[in-house]
Amino acid sequence: MTETPETPDAVYPPAAYAPPVAVAKAPPASLARWFLLTAAAGIPVGVLWWLLAPGGAFFGSGKDINLWVSRDLALGGLGVVAGVAVSAVLVPAMGRPGAVVKVVVATLGAVLGSLLAWRLGVFLGGLFAPQPADAPSPSIAFSLRSPSILLLWPLAGCLVTFLAAMVGELLPGRAGR
Repeated sequence: MTETPETPDAVYPPAAYAPPVAVAKAPPASLARWFLLTAAAGIPVGVLWWLLAPGGAFFGSGKDINLWVSRDLALGGLGVVAGVAVSAVLVPAMGRPGAVVKVVVATLGAVLGSLLAWRLGVFLGGLFAPQPADAPSPSIAFSLRSPSILLLWPLAGCLVTFLAAMVGELLPGRAGR
């Protein structure tokens, strides 16, 4: 029989089996820029939604129930356009290191941007639209009835980026990289 050493460090030094310590680093400026610019795009999207949607600044009445779906779809359409625009800027960076992280950061920025667009549009609608006196809810004049519309911006951005990356990989000149 072999005798075990009295100190286990003599046989197994702790540094050999210790997991590597991850050093927390601040996010690079480019990732923060992707997040902030994508989220800040919610401001013009929210203003455009209020200007262009039925019951907003220019046409329609908030009391007409038939216009509520059109109002939600207007925000959804603007979100899809914003998602495609973000993807158009993001796709050229797809072959470089850190591209997946940029897509995730831009998607998180798109989620925040769509929330910002929704709240800004509702704020502008409440600020500038006259509230009906007999309204059962103050949100009748200008609001979002289908919150799932807010997912169209991030989903459109992810889908277009994915399809562009997939087509880029299938091109004959890029095979076997």
